Amino acid sequence: MMDSLVERAEGELRDMRVPEALQLFNDAETASSQLDACAAGRWQCYMLLGDFERAWCESDLISRRGHPDPNRFWDGRPLDCHRVLIRCLHGLGDTIQFIRYAPLVRAVARSVIIEAQPKLKALLSQSGLADQVITWSEPEPPWDRQVEVIELPRVFRTTLDTIPAHVPYLHDGAASTDILSSHPASFRVGIAWNSSTFNPARSIAVEKMAPMFKLPGVTFFGLQAGSEHTELSPWSSIVTDLYDRVSTIHDTARILKSLHLVITVDTMTAHLAGALAVPVWTMLPHQCDWRWMLQRTDSPWYPTMRLFRQPEPGNWSAVVDQVVQALASVTQSRQNGKGCYSGVTPGIVK
Repeated sequence: MMDSLVERAEGELRDMRVPEALQLFNDAETASSQLDACAAGRWQCYMLLGDFERAWCESDLISRRGHPDPNRFWDGRPLDCHRVLIRCLHGLGDTIQFIRYAPLVRAVARSVIIEAQPKLKALLSQSGLADQVITWSEPEPPWDRQVEVIELPRVFRTTLDTIPAHVPYLHDGAASTDILSSHPASFRVGIAWNSSTFNPARSIAVEKMAPMFKLPGVTFFGLQAGSEHTELSPWSSIVTDLYDRVSTIHDTARILKSLHLVITVDTMTAHLAGALAVPVWTMLPHQCDWRWMLQRTDSPWYPTMRLFRQPEPGNWSAVVDQVVQALASVTQSRQNGKGCYSGVTPGIVK
């Protein structure tokens, strides 16, 4: 009975029926000893609902029972006046999203070291977020406290109202002058359609995005990394593939800053654009990650981001239809002399 309730709760959560999932997790906890599994499920529910305070209470319960996440590094002690090492051991997008907390740590700590993925070391160093940035293969300086980067929202007991949402918080110098000079008058839009193999549901077949390419007044650029960039070849006459120019995140950041808008699935590109304050439209699967919450068309994490969601699993056509309509509205406003798009609401200019 207990396993059945937990499985039913997890199924409701996968289908994004969060109130039903919450009730089943509560029922399962009453009937069983799988307390941590129920608390972890409720944590996801509360984060999706934007009720971060209650989510942190679930984290506290798990910690007090002595079974914290095995990837945990923070031991719960204050970071104040200590040498703090921030470890970045998850995905590139996770690091980009949560490294925004480094200045908050720096404000209370004696010193801050970031141990970043090799691909991000240069960008984080240039952004001045810590006293020192190292990568995984380099010797660690002395430290007193360590924390994994995705633990930082809990360290600061973040709520929707206290998310450190000032952008840009990453800085990578000037925009790509090549793109600016070769397309000075066009509305420049970058696209990325394939996420990692971690969650294939996040990816969209590039041919489903083809209706966008027919819009007048828009110049499209392919930002896709990996072998998937070759999928763009049927549209090579109307979409410029920048694969050979985005070999590093430094290159990608400079190119993003030369664009008016980025349209992407849930991948590192979305986070990088948001952290750089570049207008970005993120296309989400029906079963989205907790960080995007439910139903919202904006993101409290990224002021220049707009969200487009599948109405049901697998329905990318509806998402593309919404994007095409929104993009047509933006380009029409631009042609009418109302300026360049700012990212969140059609008609706002900067």
